[in-house]
Amino acid sequence: MTPARTDPVRWVYRAAGVIGPAGMLLLLAVAYADRAAAFASYLSMWWFLLALPLGSMAVLCVHNLTGGAWGERIRLPLERALSMLPVTLLLSIPLWFGLPVLYAWARPDEVSASPLLQTKVWYLAPPLFAVRAAICFAVWLVLAHFLRRYAFARAHPGSSTEAQRLRAISALGLLFYAATVTVAAVDWIMSLTPQWHSTTFGLMTGVGQALGAFAFAVACAASIHARQRDDPGVFQDLGNLLLMFVMTWTYLAFTQYLIIWSEDLPGGIVWYLPRVQTSWRFLAIALVVFHFALPFLVLLSRRAKRASTVLGALAAMLLLARLLDAFWLVAPTFDPAGLAVHWSDLFAVAGLGGVWLALFVRGGSGAAPDRPGVRQRAGYHG
Repeated sequence: MTPARTDPVRWVYRAAGVIGPAGMLLLLAVAYADRAAAFASYLSMWWFLLALPLGSMAVLCVHNLTGGAWGERIRLPLERALSMLPVTLLLSIPLWFGLPVLYAWARPDEVSASPLLQTKVWYLAPPLFAVRAAICFAVWLVLAHFLRRYAFARAHPGSSTEAQRLRAISALGLLFYAATVTVAAVDWIMSLTPQWHSTTFGLMTGVGQALGAFAFAVACAASIHARQRDDPGVFQDLGNLLLMFVMTWTYLAFTQYLIIWSEDLPGGIVWYLPRVQTSWRFLAIALVVFHFALPFLVLLSRRAKRASTVLGALAAMLLLARLLDAFWLVAPTFDPAGLAVHWSDLFAVAGLGGVWLALFVRGGSGAAPDRPGVRQRAGYHG
């Protein structure tokens, strides 16, 4: 057994367990000075973390329907991330106290002074917002429960009835996932700018969540198997799928920008103006490089995809790019004059990220499944 002091997993758990609570306390202290910045930072990080269990749900549903060795290699980190869904939803509680700070439609004085908000208040009203969020949260929790309940069938292929139920749940789960994630994306992110509308944003959000969860699982799998002689063909398959996610997200993001740029209508460009005509464009360039160009070039190499260490490092870089994307979705709304990084941004990453990672490594709420055969089929030997 590896000594505790040299066990990297134990070290990560202890470090995250210290950094997380410390970051949360510092973020709370900053909130007294600048509530808007603190809530905006919290929303960015929470939205990034929410993508990990929800994206894992989507990837697990796809693998339940299609099968393949690639899914077995990353199934354990995906199931662990999915089991973190209740914790991630609980982390949204502070945001409910900041709705009037974050959203113009939650401030009655601005609603009464804005004809646009008055036309949308039937939908963008705090009570209805809460109802939709409760429905989405409930659907996600129910789907996660049934996916974990019938996942045992994958370790026992002879149980055909449960296997069929798992496939049926996965097929329905993808439909419910697409619908609820679209609603959540409109409510939590798009409504930060009520004038803006995009029919692509919901689909782009779902693909981005799947990309983030897949990259997270690949990074975990690569770190687990870095010192083992695994079949490089499995990692090549993971690299091919990662390339597919990267290209799909990029296509949707470019399509959304191209359509809005071509239309040149106030309802569309109001969201892009602060992001492309101020210093925020440097973050957009960083996303083009690290979220598309560099991963695209590396993943074209067969040798890179078959090397678990290279693929793991690339997946970690994509995960960081997903975090930058979450920041890019929220922060320019509150700093439209140009790129600004606040202390609250760093504390939110350290606080929420540290707490989430510590619970993930520890196993979360039953995150490390000890069902017979689960660890063996996932290739876990820790």
